[in-house]
Amino acid sequence: MAAVLLLLLLSLPSISLSLTDADALLLLKSSFQNPEPSLSSWFTGSPNSSSPCALPRWTGVLCFNGIITGLRLGHLNLTGTINIQALTHFPSIRSISFVNNSLSGPIPDFSRLDALKSLYLSHNRFSGPIPLNLFSTLDHLKKLWINDNDFSGPVPFSLSKAKSLLELHIEDNGFSGEMPDLKLPLLQSFNASNNELSGPVPVSLVRFGGSAFEGNERLCGPPMPGPACPVPTPAPAPVPKEEIIAPAPKVMPKLRPFVSGGVNRGHFVGIVVGLVLVLVLLAIGFAAVKRRRKFSDLESAGGRKAAAFDMEKGAVTVVAAASPGHDGNEHGSSGHKRYGLARGSAGGGGGSSGAVLVMVNSQREAFGLPDLMKSAAEVLGNGTLGSAYKAIMAGGHAVAVKRMRELSRLNKELFDGEMRRFGRLNHPNVLTPLAYHFRKEEKLIVYDYVPKGSLLYILHGDRGADHAALDWPTRLKIVLGIARGMAYLHAELVSYEVPHGNLKTANVLLSPTFDPLIADYGLIALVNPDVAPTVLFSFKSPEAQHLRHVSPKSDVFCFGVVLLEILTGKFPSQYLNNTKGGTDVVQWTASAISDHREAELIDPVITAKAAPTMEMVRLLRVGAACTQVSPDERPEMKEVAELVEEITAAVAGGSAEAGGSGREEAAGSVGTDGSLQAGSSS
Repeated sequence: MAAVLLLLLLSLPSISLSLTDADALLLLKSSFQNPEPSLSSWFTGSPNSSSPCALPRWTGVLCFNGIITGLRLGHLNLTGTINIQALTHFPSIRSISFVNNSLSGPIPDFSRLDALKSLYLSHNRFSGPIPLNLFSTLDHLKKLWINDNDFSGPVPFSLSKAKSLLELHIEDNGFSGEMPDLKLPLLQSFNASNNELSGPVPVSLVRFGGSAFEGNERLCGPPMPGPACPVPTPAPAPVPKEEIIAPAPKVMPKLRPFVSGGVNRGHFVGIVVGLVLVLVLLAIGFAAVKRRRKFSDLESAGGRKAAAFDMEKGAVTVVAAASPGHDGNEHGSSGHKRYGLARGSAGGGGGSSGAVLVMVNSQREAFGLPDLMKSAAEVLGNGTLGSAYKAIMAGGHAVAVKRMRELSRLNKELFDGEMRRFGRLNHPNVLTPLAYHFRKEEKLIVYDYVPKGSLLYILHGDRGADHAALDWPTRLKIVLGIARGMAYLHAELVSYEVPHGNLKTANVLLSPTFDPLIADYGLIALVNPDVAPTVLFSFKSPEAQHLRHVSPKSDVFCFGVVLLEILTGKFPSQYLNNTKGGTDVVQWTASAISDHREAELIDPVITAKAAPTMEMVRLLRVGAACTQVSPDERPEMKEVAELVEEITAAVAGGSAEAGGSGREEAAGSVGTDGSLQAGSSS
């Protein structure tokens, strides 16, 4: 009777607004045939249970500031249908999951949920065709998983209207007809296998490979393994009646060789010879380019016989002294090529007014350019912005000298102001510059030398003791230090378009005790704007890739990639310009979260010493929240640092309850779409 009354109320728009959240959820519950005991918490029999967002929260309900934003009702063995009218009561609902149930009937009209971003209906019994215009208004939809149902009919072309789609899974259904050319620019994960599709594979979807279409026997063309799609035979043009009755003309003897194909064969031979010549020339050109590229790669890897600071013309030269076979990695390891810093003949031994080293850090003992010139140096590596060298001065003080290109945005006075600003920074996880030398074409920036080198090298290039030491407590310590340092930079460099701008594991250095030190920050203020998109990692964030815009949230995205790299041990494909190689850690993590298999992603080096814990999963979810496609859905850097602090406190306390108050919910409640929400920590 109560369900009937609620249905009547919802049929009247003027009255439906008076429904409470609890009423709407109870209406949804009534559409399931066997809601008990799975949804036994959905009742209003006591004051503590009247609000779905109050603790203890109703099963599967995700909330943020008391507002229901998602439903996670998977694996509950539910049967029946979904009352879409009940769901329309929640205008802010963004994520819905009914995976692995036995729900049936046609697909509900989810087009009425304007804010929907993630919809998971996998492994149910939904059937019938999908309305062709169902997705026309769901322009916020990012993830759609309707695989393993009994849907039939054509794949709706209205999916092409959902321009925000990142994931589309329609496999293991009965879809038929041609696959529409969806042209979804952000689509990263796609599968349409095991349907009844036919015709050519759309050009926009060929990039997902044959595995995304296997089991569709009537599909053809790339990337399918079978023959190419048949070319339709055009209907013959009607022949005029007079041509049918006209007698065939006689062929004159002297024209017979031409009519019989002599000239055509000659043309054919000429074409073949021409093509062969073109291919030979292309091969020669390709080989030459390859040789030049190989030489260029060797140079950029540090394989030159000599290098030069060239602060003035000929003023400072770096002369190779030894160590052939140096591999030139940029992370610092054994086998560095060793150099000596010598004064050149021009410039009066470096004594001209141009060769000045400006100290910007008052906490360190001052030194001058002559001290640097007398030191022995070794190459640490070459990056996108220049080269790095280690120099040991007479007193034993080791420094890293970065010879930077592309820092031509500011004149000398403004550059000096920014460097002095960086020199005043004071945080245990931020590497502060000691001194700089200004020259229009390039700059030298001097830092304290950090012995272990970069986190990138320790994670991926080293397989010795340092890599073996990256257990769970050490990695958590590194993540916490990076989060604290980034939060500090976001507070101190708040006026910058993006405070760091180039955060990646290559720019995180490790002290002897594995404390992280963040380097190469604030470059957005120094780098030539024309080259910034090609040399700064923040321009790899989704908003920069598609809208040419960066912000502090771009740093949050970069931090998320670093966090996922540390936890999974995988080299991110996001670091590569050509996207060939590495692992898409963002997509991989998002998919694992949606399938509730986050623990599988943890680096085996970690799990060899400690079984996966809830804190590891919570930290992984923080990384997923930081790498949301929309910047508005990412937390602030200060908030991220607080979340990592709480996870660290929980680990230190020996259980998840150690961080169980206040914001502990948020740290563990990343929804099935990966967004950070205040909700259950399941």
